[in-house]
Amino acid sequence: MQPMHSPKLLFRRGVSLMLGAGCITSCMLVTSYSWPRQVAAASGGRRVTAAEAARFLQRSTWGPTTDSISHVQAVGFRKFLEEQFEAPMSSYPTLPLVPSTPPADCPANSICRRDNYTLYPVQTRFFTNALYGEDQLRQRVAFALHQIFVVSGVDIGQGYPSRFTPYLQVLDSDAFENFRTLLYDITLNAAMGNYLDMANNRKTNPNENYARELLQLFSIGLNRLQPDGSLVRDVQGQTLPTYDQAVVNAFSRLFTGWTFAPAQNGITNYIDPMRAANAANHDTGAKTLLRGVTLPAGQTADEDLDDGLDNIFQDPNVGPFIGRQLIQHLVTSNPSPDYIKRITRVFNDNGSGVRGDLKAVVKAILLDREARAVSTSQSGHLVHPVLLMTRLARAFNARSADGMGDSDGYLNPQSQATGMNVFSPPSVFSYFSPFGGVPGSSLRGPEFGLLNTSTAVARANVVNTLVFSRIAAGAAYPFNPSGTSLDFSAFQPLAGDPEGLVDALNTLMMSGEMSPEMRSAVITAVTAVTSSNSLKRVRTAVYLIATSSQYQVER
Repeated sequence: MQPMHSPKLLFRRGVSLMLGAGCITSCMLVTSYSWPRQVAAASGGRRVTAAEAARFLQRSTWGPTTDSISHVQAVGFRKFLEEQFEAPMSSYPTLPLVPSTPPADCPANSICRRDNYTLYPVQTRFFTNALYGEDQLRQRVAFALHQIFVVSGVDIGQGYPSRFTPYLQVLDSDAFENFRTLLYDITLNAAMGNYLDMANNRKTNPNENYARELLQLFSIGLNRLQPDGSLVRDVQGQTLPTYDQAVVNAFSRLFTGWTFAPAQNGITNYIDPMRAANAANHDTGAKTLLRGVTLPAGQTADEDLDDGLDNIFQDPNVGPFIGRQLIQHLVTSNPSPDYIKRITRVFNDNGSGVRGDLKAVVKAILLDREARAVSTSQSGHLVHPVLLMTRLARAFNARSADGMGDSDGYLNPQSQATGMNVFSPPSVFSYFSPFGGVPGSSLRGPEFGLLNTSTAVARANVVNTLVFSRIAAGAAYPFNPSGTSLDFSAFQPLAGDPEGLVDALNTLMMSGEMSPEMRSAVITAVTAVTSSNSLKRVRTAVYLIATSSQYQVER
């Protein structure tokens, strides 16, 4: 079955919808499925509808399911978040380090080569965690942090997944910790040390890559910000830089003297954090950092590192700079200044005098009134390829190709075809620039950086494969041992009632925000399918919803 609309027209309409041309929210409750209409939530008797629960789960998980919607209705938003904060961590196993050159007993087209010299193990683990893991929120936040603190498999893990997993473990373990802890752990991660050249950085020729990207992309940005994320300007209206080249040079000197931990069996150690192994390689001169703070001469590499990270952590730009990006990844590309200001306030003080509490920041982002308000013409974002697939797969109980077990998680080829090669972003700016905008508007829309004619068609084709067919299990070369299929059996009993079917899917897939015009069109298309073919009716409805601009531009 081919896409029913021109991709160019489809996504042009998606942009116009986000800009407000026809943004009509129906927020209909399910009448023919088993969700309760409303249940008293745990926080002060606040009542949560199925549509509200689904919308909340769009931001806090890899996609709503019928069970998770009912659960959020039963326990409420706050209790659900507390459960997620305590959920067992899926993460990634520590893989054995391997030599740079594959040995003779690890030939091409073998499981050995697949598991030790491609990103297959971490990519498939990522998708199986997303589909089945209990720690949905941790994974969403960790993936957001990966897109901020970028390390790319193009340079590090494309041939060596064992070098990449410790970096992913840092993001998982620190997702709900303090931002200062994250700064320290990611700075000394060996993959980051390789990617941005801090490993073996020497005082005789200090490399500025890590210093520059840590300041520009990982913490404070280029320009001084107000707490609400707006630019600070001088009396002439000019922006004020957060740092200059002299500060970059000082941090470059500060990050000298670090190298990999002792090798394991002659193989470079990417598992353990880097260490300051040779004091002679560290620049011990005085260093003037942000806001004119000067570190004294004679400090060790460890002392300089701690003081330098403290200097960055205490900068007033960190709260609005990091807060805005986390809001963009979880909720909306265009948060209001007041939204950013409220999150900055929580970053600066979690209510107990603690700065940088990421758990408090994530909770504030998801519970903020703007995150839970009725959609506006500027709210939401284009769903990136990974979310497009995981939401569809989770909504319909992703199984193996034969339906007898779990999916193997080999979904990266489909994600890559739609513009997002998981864990291999093309640059330190990630898969798409965080500063990108919606074409033809003044709004921010970073994910639109992945959308073009080719990837728009690929999106529709991926949906078509998942809905009307399956991703088959592999034959000879076992990259795809089990395959993936979707299970529509729970919705087939509704097929005899096209309106009830579409309303149930509207809640599950679109948190009740399907426009009346779209609802009518989908009902008409479903009704046109013979009533004796319940599976095709469900598949037709799901396909039309999943390929629509209203679904792919989440609000």
